[in-house]
Amino acid sequence: MRAPLGGPTERKERQMRRGTDGYIDLRDPRRVVTPGAFDPEVEPTPEAEAVAFLLSHAFPGHRKIVRPLTRSHRSRIRRATWAETVGERMALVDRVWRQITEPVLPPADPSVPQRVQVVVYGERAWLLHLDGAVTRAIPSEGVPADELDLPAPTLDLKTA
Repeated sequence: MRAPLGGPTERKERQMRRGTDGYIDLRDPRRVVTPGAFDPEVEPTPEAEAVAFLLSHAFPGHRKIVRPLTRSHRSRIRRATWAETVGERMALVDRVWRQITEPVLPPADPSVPQRVQVVVYGERAWLLHLDGAVTRAIPSEGVPADELDLPAPTLDLKTA
């Protein structure tokens, strides 16, 4: 007869152990977390820094931002800033980008950048453009928000 759910035997089966050699023994019923694959205790990047880091990248496809960054998104961005390879960094940043954006129609003339959105965070603003086959902020470092007099759709990430 099995112990009731949450009993001592059940707790042993749910324990996680960290594999030191990177290999998983499939005969072992315990779940294994490989080293470096997931660290839940990463402190998230401050929101202003996370927005600036995210929008300093160009992303494939035509998309616009529809959701603000969550705490888990900012933790992924922190991991991306620590990434050892460009591929690892872009995988983390691209995952966040796809979670907070949605697709838009491509521009009529792909040779000319088309502004799709103005993203305002605090005193900075980023002009998102559809530029060829990618979406990017032009300029990538943003501009002071008080200098903008543009009749474009805006998204204030503080209130979204």
